Amino acid sequence: MDEAQLKSELQKYFGYSAFKDGQLEPIRSVLGGKHTLSTLPTGTGKSLIYQLSGYLLDGIVVIVSPLLSLMEDQVAQLKFMGEKRTASLNSMMQFEERQRLLSNLDRIKFLFLSPEMLQNQVVLNQLKQIPLALFVVDEAHCISQWGLDFRSDYLFLGAARKALGNPLTLALTATATPAVMGDIISSLHIDGDDLNVFEGAVDRPNIYYRVAAVPPEEKNEYLLQLLERYPSPGIIYFSSKAQADAVAFMIRKRTGLRAEAYHADRTNEDRITIQHQFLQDELDVICATSAFGMGINKPNIRYVIHYHMPNSLEEYVQEIGRAGRDGQPSTAVLLYSETDYNFKVKMLQGDFPNDFAIESVIKNKAVNPDYGSPTEQTLLLHILRQRLTKEEAKHFIAARRELKQNLLKRMKGFAETDTCRREYISAYFGKSSLVKPVLCCDGCGDEDPPLAGEVSSRNAVPTTGAPHWGKILSDLFLL
Repeated sequence: MDEAQLKSELQKYFGYSAFKDGQLEPIRSVLGGKHTLSTLPTGTGKSLIYQLSGYLLDGIVVIVSPLLSLMEDQVAQLKFMGEKRTASLNSMMQFEERQRLLSNLDRIKFLFLSPEMLQNQVVLNQLKQIPLALFVVDEAHCISQWGLDFRSDYLFLGAARKALGNPLTLALTATATPAVMGDIISSLHIDGDDLNVFEGAVDRPNIYYRVAAVPPEEKNEYLLQLLERYPSPGIIYFSSKAQADAVAFMIRKRTGLRAEAYHADRTNEDRITIQHQFLQDELDVICATSAFGMGINKPNIRYVIHYHMPNSLEEYVQEIGRAGRDGQPSTAVLLYSETDYNFKVKMLQGDFPNDFAIESVIKNKAVNPDYGSPTEQTLLLHILRQRLTKEEAKHFIAARRELKQNLLKRMKGFAETDTCRREYISAYFGKSSLVKPVLCCDGCGDEDPPLAGEVSSRNAVPTTGAPHWGKILSDLFLL
């Protein structure tokens, strides 16, 4: 199918006259029968790739999605567009409701489910009974980021694909280093000769990068100053659930902003309600752990603030990418304290099983369900399932620890660099060329981020040799 025909189908199903950058080639790849891995920045329409491809292929489209809230949001969006043949298969469903859905899969076009659901033999058996058009792994970086941390079922997606007859596969993510892309391809058991990879830009030129060195005891007051200056809505990310709760309470008490905390200790009902309120502009600020925001289709988020340093640049870029999906000026601020880094390093040490635990698992061929953190449990299960020897297991744990430490060091390097932060991120993801926007980062200009109402849409227009943004504003307003 040529480009003109695909544009006609795009108009027919979605009412758009043209594709966004990065959408067309993955669609043509899938329709050509090639397994496809595509990386596109947040907000550039990754979902449309599998949706349009699915409409043009016979059979059901199965989408593996990491979060219940994300699945529900995607189902709601499809239904809003008029597509009734969509559903999510999840653990929150009543038994009878789940059985009814499984019995009627031939009436479904888009089925969303978690990786855990694909470990259910009943689900696999039902999927085997119907034509499978496309197997989609959305937010595919989770395979690498979560598979060996706390979601081991991500590591078995390749086995699930094999059980389903190795269907045509599409993996989508906003960010992936070459190493992460290798993890995705390897875990899905995709032959590299039968795969097309499309890498989009990592850069979001309308987002201004800022790192503020703030001692832990001063973060709350500094944060309140930022909230006075930035327009809502916005997201504040935390490493601590308790801190997210405390800061959300402080914001409600000391400002007129409507703030809520979102994390894993909130009930499913609470999380769905909070997400809905945020999408409907009924909340101004979300104080969240990394559990919030993946796939959120909210175009007008004006800022993303990190109260604590993220675990990696991949995580950081994923999270700040939720700002400015409408292309308008937005800001990413990291409140950085070296004690945050030291705390992360200390916490990291507790996420790996010791030699005694490793030897015990290998000897007993079982994992003690009461032992350790979720990450330790996942790593020990991996050792057991891979039938590693004691030496192999210890080498595996040491290599995993070193990888995590290096990710933290690269994140620390971003926070402490005195050069262009945009260039730092671009180089990390293996991108050699970068055209800087007018408003780039604090490493390239003024140490204060642009204030609410002071920036113009000109910052979304890439330029070279651009003058300092403060001078531009002075010229505009004759300051």
